Parts: sequence; structure tokens; C-alpha cells
Amino acid sequence: MPGKTTPSRVFVSVALAAVLASSPVLGQTSEQEWGPILRDQMLVSYDCEVAFFSQVAERSVNGEVIVIAKVHCIDKRTFDAYRPGSFEAFEVHPCENPENRIC
Repeated sequence: MPGKTTPSRVFVSVALAAVLASSPVLGQTSEQEWGPILRDQMLVSYDCEVAFFSQVAERSVNGEVIVIAKVHCIDKRTFDAYRPGSFEAFEVHPCENPENRIC
């Protein structure tokens, strides 16, 4: 029946939305490109051995790919990192309270 929502249609819609939401925007960089740069910068500038990145956002703005990420060090310190363009260093700001999810 046209217009009738079935459980399988709902599942397919939810699955498609999840795939589209997790897919990178065409032309964006990936962590494989900027991750090693940020890891090196964190080690040299903050003596931080990176455990993992979270809250990563990659967006194209005015033709530049910006990267925003939360950096988690093995020693439990946390930093916010922002790169305004592909050829620029990351701006890094320490989180004063690592338990704070918004720093």
C-alpha cells in the first residue's frame, strides 16, 4: 500500500540516515591525513602521547578543510584542537577539567 509505513521501511530509513550521517563530506580529509600531524604536535608541544581523538568534526568552509577534535592523552589530560586550514598548525587549548565534556 502506498504511503503506509511498515517496520521494514522504518528500518531501511533509519539505516540509510545512519550511513549518510557517518559518511564524510566529499573532498574532506581524514584522520589518516591530519592525525599524525596532530599527534606529533601534541608530543612536541605538550609532551602528550595521544591515546585517542573524540568529538572530531571535519568541515569545508570557504574552500578550506577545518578540523576540530578533542585530544585525549595517555596520562588523562585533555585538549581541544582546531585547525583552520590544511596548511596551518593546530591551535591547541588545554582543558582545565578533563571530566568536563565541553571545555
